[in-house]
Amino acid sequence: MGVRVRDLAPDDRALVREALIHCGAFTDEEVRVALDMVEAGLAGDYSLLAVETDGDLRGYACFGRAHLTVSSWYLYWICIHPQAQGLGLGRMLQERVEDRVRKLGGDRLILETSGRPDYERARRFYREAGFVEVGRIPEFYRPGDDCLVCCKVLSAGDG
Repeated sequence: MGVRVRDLAPDDRALVREALIHCGAFTDEEVRVALDMVEAGLAGDYSLLAVETDGDLRGYACFGRAHLTVSSWYLYWICIHPQAQGLGLGRMLQERVEDRVRKLGGDRLILETSGRPDYERARRFYREAGFVEVGRIPEFYRPGDDCLVCCKVLSAGDG
């Protein structure tokens, strides 16, 4: 299997949408926001990476500088198409995000995720990648759905 991580391109929009819809993790509203951020990323507001296998887009990541900070970045989305989950592509993409952030002078990644039970797989993915929960906002998204704030401090040897 030939795997490649590259910058996301405008021609990838339909496949990103398909991955977001079919991965089973996101609500319709979350998909809409993610697609809006892809458009903004293609316009230069965020950084976008894609992972492909044998020439087919299988997932993407969206991340960007945390404005008003010296060296912090946000990781907004990582999404892997369900047909490619479990192959290590999400981890590869996350590591490439970290590499890019380090090269751009960043030293930490911040992310927010849901506290809902159906997000446990995503939370485990981030814990195993070295992210630590540093805050929680009760019922942030809706009743019973906390916002968990996680951080990973990047050192030169990570990745």
